[in-house]
Amino acid sequence: MENLLPEDVLSNIIHRLAPRYLAISRCVCKTWCTIIEAHNLLHVDLLPRPLCGIFINFNELSMSEFFSRPSKGPTVSGNFDYLPCSSCIIDHCNGLLLFHKYVVNPATRQSAPLPPCPYMVVEHIFHREYLVFDPTLSPHFEVFMIPEIRRSNVWYNMLNSDDKLDPAIEELEWPPSPCILHVFSSRTKVWEERSFVREGEAAGNVSDMRLDHPYVPDTSVYVPDTSVYCRGVLYVYCQNKYVMRISLSNGKYQVIKPPSDCEGMAYTNLYLGKSMKGVYCAVRHLASRFLIYILDESSDRMEWVCKDSCSIQPCQIIDGPGPWTLQDINNQERGFEYEDGNNEAVVEDRFEWDSDNDNVIETNSRGSGGYINFLVDTTRRGRYNSGGYIDFLGFHPYKEVIFLSDSLRRGLAYHLNSSKIQDLGSLRPTNYGTEVGIQPFIQKFFPYSPWMGRFPEDN
Repeated sequence: MENLLPEDVLSNIIHRLAPRYLAISRCVCKTWCTIIEAHNLLHVDLLPRPLCGIFINFNELSMSEFFSRPSKGPTVSGNFDYLPCSSCIIDHCNGLLLFHKYVVNPATRQSAPLPPCPYMVVEHIFHREYLVFDPTLSPHFEVFMIPEIRRSNVWYNMLNSDDKLDPAIEELEWPPSPCILHVFSSRTKVWEERSFVREGEAAGNVSDMRLDHPYVPDTSVYVPDTSVYCRGVLYVYCQNKYVMRISLSNGKYQVIKPPSDCEGMAYTNLYLGKSMKGVYCAVRHLASRFLIYILDESSDRMEWVCKDSCSIQPCQIIDGPGPWTLQDINNQERGFEYEDGNNEAVVEDRFEWDSDNDNVIETNSRGSGGYINFLVDTTRRGRYNSGGYIDFLGFHPYKEVIFLSDSLRRGLAYHLNSSKIQDLGSLRPTNYGTEVGIQPFIQKFFPYSPWMGRFPEDN
C-alpha cells in the first residue's frame, strides 16, 4: 500500500484509526511505524494515565471528596464548581465521571449535558445509571440505565398491603429476557432502547430481588452498586449478589453468580473492580475479612478464581500527614486551591514499595486464616486502638493492590502479592461524624485515572 499511495494520503487514512488500532498499526511494517511516529499520530497523552486518586462519597455530604495521590504532573482538582449545582458522583469509567444530568472530565474541567431518560415509570422498578467509555476506541461515551426491583419493606408489609405485588409478578424471572435497556450515546445525543437476550439461567425471580437490601443488618455497612467496563463488556453488580455481564457487541447478557464458597453466606458484600489481570471482585465479611477473586472467562462457564484471602485488624492509630491528600471539598468555600497556583505537585509520582519509607506498615507473617495486624513503624507516633473497622475502597487499575479505609481515619493500600500495607494519609473530611444525627460511613468509591482528551464537540 505504501508504494501505491503518497505518504500524506496514507497518513491521513491511518490517523482516522482509534488509538488502540493506531498502536497496533505500528507493528504492521517499518513504513507504517515511521509514518505514525513522524506525523505524531499516536497521542499517548490521550490514553488513560496512571492512578490519580480515589473519589469518595461520604454519607450526608453533598459533594464527593477526592483523596488524591502525589503527582509530578498537573494535579486534578476534585472541585466541580463549573457545574450548575453540586452533587455526588454516580459512576466513573476510564477518566470520565457520571453525575446527575452531566458527564464530566475532571482533567480538562469539561462537562457534557445528559438529557433526562424517557423511560416509562413502572411500579416497584427503578433504574441505576452506568457509564461506558473507552478512549482507546472512541472519544464518545454511553450511559446505560439498568433496571432493578425496588426492595420490599418487610416491616411495612406487616402493617400495610400497598407494598405487596401480584403473586404472578412475584414469580417472574429476573432479569427478564429480552431485557430492554435505555442507552444514551454522546455520538447521537439521544436515548434509545436496546434489547439484550439472556444466555443461561436467570438470577432468580422478582420476589427474590425484593428481599435484598443495600444495608447489612445491625451495622452501618452500605453495599454500593459497582460496575466494570472491560473489553467491550459491561459488568454490573446487581441485587442478590449476582453480576450482570452485558456484551455490547452481540446484544446478549449473562448472569454470573457470586463465588461458590460465598453462596449462602449471610451479610457479605461484593465489590467489582478492574485491575491488572481483568475483572476482580472483593468479598467482604463482617469481621473485616476479605476474599479477592479474578473472573476466569476462558471457557463458556464464567468462574471466580480465588486470588487472596486476608483478615485485616486495625490496632494502631497513625497520626500526621501521609503521601496522599484529602482535598476536603465540602469544607472549602471555593474548593481545593494549590499554594503555588499552577496546579503542579512537587512530590515524586510513583507507587513503589520502599522499605525506607515510614509510610510502609510492617505486617505479621500469615498464619492460618491469613490474619494481619498493623505494627506501626517506630518513626511514626501511634497508640493502641482495640476498636475500629476496615472498609473497602477499590482496586488499583494496573497493580494487584486494594485500597482500604481504616475506621474512616486513614487510607491504606494492601499489596496482594507481598501482603504489605502502606499508609496513604488521612481521608476523613473536616468535622465529619461530629454532627448530631449523621451516621458517618462511605457510600461509594471511584479509583480515578485521568484522561487528557476532549469531548468531540470541543475539538
